[in-house]
Amino acid sequence: MTSARRPEMVVWSWRLDADPSSLEAAEALLSEDEKVRARSFVAARHRRRFVAGRSRLRSLLGEHLGLDPRTLVFMQNEFGKPRLAHHPSVHFSLSHSEDRAVLAVSDTLVVGADIERVRALEHLDLARRYFHPNEVAAIEKLARPEEQLRAFFGTWTLKEAVVKSLGRGLSIPLDTFEVSIATSPPTMVLCPEGAPQAWWLHLMTGDYCRALAAPGGAEVGLIQRTV
Repeated sequence: MTSARRPEMVVWSWRLDADPSSLEAAEALLSEDEKVRARSFVAARHRRRFVAGRSRLRSLLGEHLGLDPRTLVFMQNEFGKPRLAHHPSVHFSLSHSEDRAVLAVSDTLVVGADIERVRALEHLDLARRYFHPNEVAAIEKLARPEEQLRAFFGTWTLKEAVVKSLGRGLSIPLDTFEVSIATSPPTMVLCPEGAPQAWWLHLMTGDYCRALAAPGGAEVGLIQRTV
């Protein structure tokens, strides 16, 4: 008997501070609505990053489907989660932080991705305000502030990835479910209400924290690419 093929997820990473000379070519891939949105940014850096993110999203999804990226049509559900209008079986999640972006794509998994640059902030105050009490306790017991900070961002990105996978946005309070980064890979301890019980979670830490999430407890074939 042949064993079932494990589900796959492709994850692309890239920088958003594009070479200005390539901006015109990137902008040519955008829809008229996207071009209008790009022009709405006051700061030139933010405008360039938006164009770099959306054009690369179109290029990578077009490559995945074997289609001209300019023909792709995006729609959103009631909570703002985007999807491809004519290709509902393709699931994707785009996230960006400062000049870095990450895109997760799968034909079988309902993916969620989040990336955040690790930076100084009032991490304990934010954790106490938004996280599950057990997550707060896990962060507080760490001895060094830098350990606490990384634990905060690891927990934050994982929770955001879960919420993005479910596609229900801020209707899911972050303190109503619990993840643990004490294990490798991370684990779902308490699921969001109404969500599947089994989850696949993935976390990478460094100057940026990058998290991936998908319902289902099966092992995932993760393909990581930098463009």
